Amino acid sequence: MNIAYLDPPYSRYFHKLCALLNRRTGGTTVALLSSPAYRLYAHGDATRVWKPGEAQPPCPVPPEFERAEWVQADPQRFGRVLAHAVQWFKARFIERRIDVCLLFSDARPLSLAAHIAAKEMGVVCVFFERGAFRLRTASLSTQGLNARFSIGLARECDHITGLVEAGLPARRPIERGLRRRFVAFMAANAIACALDPRRRTMQHKRYHPFNYIRIAVSQFLSERHLNEEHGDAEPSSRDRPTVILPLQLQTDSQFIMHSPFKHNQELVDFVVPRVLAAAPGARVLVKKHPMDVRSYHLPAGARWVEGNLARFYPSARLLVCLNSTVGFEAAWHGKVVLCFGESFYTDDPHIVRADTSDFESKLQAALDRDDDTDAGNTLKDAVLRYYQSPGDVWAYTQADLQHTADIVIQHVTGREHLAFAPDELRAAASDDHATASPREEA
Repeated sequence: MNIAYLDPPYSRYFHKLCALLNRRTGGTTVALLSSPAYRLYAHGDATRVWKPGEAQPPCPVPPEFERAEWVQADPQRFGRVLAHAVQWFKARFIERRIDVCLLFSDARPLSLAAHIAAKEMGVVCVFFERGAFRLRTASLSTQGLNARFSIGLARECDHITGLVEAGLPARRPIERGLRRRFVAFMAANAIACALDPRRRTMQHKRYHPFNYIRIAVSQFLSERHLNEEHGDAEPSSRDRPTVILPLQLQTDSQFIMHSPFKHNQELVDFVVPRVLAAAPGARVLVKKHPMDVRSYHLPAGARWVEGNLARFYPSARLLVCLNSTVGFEAAWHGKVVLCFGESFYTDDPHIVRADTSDFESKLQAALDRDDDTDAGNTLKDAVLRYYQSPGDVWAYTQADLQHTADIVIQHVTGREHLAFAPDELRAAASDDHATASPREEA
């Protein structure tokens, strides 16, 4: 099984996982990168680095990605760059006879280009992301991630055993040297992008050191408060229910591409008055994302909370969110959850989906429902089985990688209609692209 992996998750997780997969199935590994800076994480694997360019005709952007910032900056030019990247991936898949492609996130421009090429070439894409249980699991799927993953469809895949509740790992220590290598990566990537600014087109964000300093401080403070008990949990009451509203990073791809609101302030201004109208006297508890450094105004009747939201679950009647992982956490604790956007758990029958036009009616029905811990446990077990693997992509053990290799093979061999491309398909594609293959860097 020949494997390619894209820009890795700022760790050596992909390098080590692919080495295990190669030992089990044979084949080779190549890292396909948007910047030479990512070689820092390839640790000696063969690498190919995309050389920026444009191609005609432009490649159409799938509707679910049209709102992405990296598209909106210059949609016409992005279509041409995307077409060039798709051609480049096809050429690399042919060159290395790739069967499987591992991608960290499906919401990056490089991932989109690789996925388009892979579908045409019959290459199986396995998408990874940091898991629903941070520092304990990674998310893994051939469907896609977050809004592109359906737990309902996954339940039809009996060949996937993944994790069970009893196997939920403890928190793992972060990979040694990870932060130091990331600083080196940012410096190397800044040089690469200064030499050719077009390289940023296939990168999902700018790597500004000041932003990461702010994030590091926010994460440090969040960790300090994570398990704090403030003593303000209240006994459950139908006369005065507690409603939790966790905010998300409004620069995150899940917010940008799936939110009906322009920003968090609009979300707060929409939800809080309607909750208070439906349940006069309700306690509305609003929590900012730990990495969010913006300031927001709270309407009367709402207040800020910090730390671990689980301490409020005994008193909460309902949690309202866009499509946050916090919503999944509340759901598997049996709480009623109302979501504005799709996520990996939102097609579960216990989750209430709403939009701005029917929010009031859905809200009232949700407030009238009772907790359902059995449904929550069923959802948790399904997510662990079909969507998680042991060990965060930043924090993992060798045993985690061994188990994850098993799960990857389950996903790949179970997708018969996406399995290895036949030689005649590869030959035809090679003929089509041999004379127009985009150049690459050594």
